[in-house]
Amino acid sequence: MPMKEKYANEEFLARWLAGELSDEELAGFRASDVHREIMAIDKAARSLSGPEIDVEKALSLVTSKNQKAQNKPKVKRLWAFTAAAACIAILFGGYIYFYGTKTYSTGIGEKETVLLADGSIIELNANSTLSHRRFNWQEDRAVDFDGEAFFDIRSGKDFTVRTPRGTITVLGTRFNIRNRGDFKVECYEGTIVYVPLSENRTDTELTQGTEIQLIDGEILQREIPHSSPDWKNGFSSFSGRPLSEVLDELALQYPIGFNSAAIDVNRKFTGKFTHDNLENALKTTLEPMGIKYHISKDKRIITLSE
Repeated sequence: MPMKEKYANEEFLARWLAGELSDEELAGFRASDVHREIMAIDKAARSLSGPEIDVEKALSLVTSKNQKAQNKPKVKRLWAFTAAAACIAILFGGYIYFYGTKTYSTGIGEKETVLLADGSIIELNANSTLSHRRFNWQEDRAVDFDGEAFFDIRSGKDFTVRTPRGTITVLGTRFNIRNRGDFKVECYEGTIVYVPLSENRTDTELTQGTEIQLIDGEILQREIPHSSPDWKNGFSSFSGRPLSEVLDELALQYPIGFNSAAIDVNRKFTGKFTHDNLENALKTTLEPMGIKYHISKDKRIITLSE
């Protein structure tokens, strides 16, 4: 049996918890990766705020309880397996915590600013998620992202944003990513590279003042007509987009739903709406298209008609 498997074995861990290892076994265990991982988890836990995890005290308590149970073989064996299971749970939980990810998410109409360990700032728009490694993140600056956000990235090693439609790689720059019904990347400073997920991919480089949109599998590139993303200025804008996308965006910024069965949601819309006044947003979006709307008493459902 490989050494790591031996030391991670439930019976072996139970004997260790019970203080039943021989001097030779204990010396070998203390030199193993399994023991080092347990001690590393304990050390990291001590450096965090919140309830402290005193491994030595816990082991002492377990050992004491097992010593009292030595005259009860059946109970002792049951305790040994319980202790082993608890130890394995602690190891697994510690691994998930220290080597797992930290996730941020926003709901309808919510926005959140995330400050990363290297000083980079990510501002999340409504209904967006961002996750990254909890520890040693600066050695591999990468985040998983979906929704819409503005990225202000500090210089350093490559910074990678993984999205459901490809990755964006940068060094230090400012850019915006939108992954909704449409997919758009805007570069406001520096240079970024967009790498699609498709096998026959063509990497696209964006410089300051340019943007790309992914429409029907095709990448369209153009200059940015503004100096910052619209949503950071409190509104959403559209140019020749299906009305269905506009309604979806309204439902992201306000806690509402639409009954749109009586209208053609494929009609193209060009215009914008504000994020701080529902009545105004509905008027500027729907009235220019000749669409009537009725707001339910609880202001949750908007019924549309021609």
